[in-house]
Amino acid sequence: MLLCLAACATPAPYCKAGDGGAPVYVADRGWHVEIGVPAERLEGPLAVYREIFPGARYVMFGYGKKTFITAPATTFSEYVLAPVPGPAAIQVTGLSVTPPEAYGAGETIALALPPGAARGLSDFLWSDLEQDSAGGPRLMARGPFPGSLFYYARSQYSIAHTCNTWAADALDAGGVAVTGQGVYFAEQVMARAAKAAPPLCRMP
Repeated sequence: MLLCLAACATPAPYCKAGDGGAPVYVADRGWHVEIGVPAERLEGPLAVYREIFPGARYVMFGYGKKTFITAPATTFSEYVLAPVPGPAAIQVTGLSVTPPEAYGAGETIALALPPGAARGLSDFLWSDLEQDSAGGPRLMARGPFPGSLFYYARSQYSIAHTCNTWAADALDAGGVAVTGQGVYFAEQVMARAAKAAPPLCRMP
């Protein structure tokens, strides 16, 4: 029993993914979650982020209403208007460390992808990024801290398509047993991700 408890108390920042690659992470960032993809697992056009963030180990992707995610609400009226449909933005952040090291092991869950599923996740993320005249992701603005950038999203934000719905749908596209149906809050995504994660991949 003591050995079992000791094993359960020891966090494992990595687990062996289903296809043998580094895991994808879902990170609880408070009111929304972000998806962390190993830089070497960005496939297709999304691999451009290896050039945008040279040396990054992980690239984080988060979604939100343009007027809310780029300028955090400070008044009650802004929070009231947050669910109103409108243009969306995608925040992309390059990390030189793993998500558990950046945000805390207790705020992240590692997820194994089935064989070949990294391409599905990359395609989902790329398909919602607007492209500029050169065919790259269309930059909106710099983010709130170094290594963070905002891009124009193709999809629209709404109460039925929130930041957390988007993240759950992204995981679903990556072959993870997580659905965006009925998702509104970050804790819902984290709960579903924890249920889908293999035991050795769960973060306490």
